Amino acid sequence: MADLKEVFNDGTLKIHMQDDAKVLTLHLSGKSIIRDAMDTLLPIFMEQLGRAQEQGQKLVVDFRSVTYMNSSSFAPVIKVLEKARIGTTALLVRYNSREKWQETSFSALTIFQTPDGRIALNGDGDENGR
Repeated sequence: MADLKEVFNDGTLKIHMQDDAKVLTLHLSGKSIIRDAMDTLLPIFMEQLGRAQEQGQKLVVDFRSVTYMNSSSFAPVIKVLEKARIGTTALLVRYNSREKWQETSFSALTIFQTPDGRIALNGDGDENGR
């Protein structure tokens, strides 16, 4: 397993990147209370989507360790899902369906899923499988 590299930390939200041969994963943790999320988070998501595409990897964006997201924080998620849907890179958004706010918010984004599973959202519990 590849080491985690911190790519963002504003004191409340952290994003670590894990780069394996076939999968590029962004692990988010903490609270996302960023007001300018489109200017802050979108460039990170888009850069990593491009990187995954260049390297022939699947991009996984893992929100299971996020305890809160304001409404502004969802706009970049929607944009990266839109971009991935019209592209060729596989994208998986992971969330914790046992957290009501995550289930409510992320399940609404399933409209971006593709029939072939290239773009998918998975509410498979927390990082410990609970």
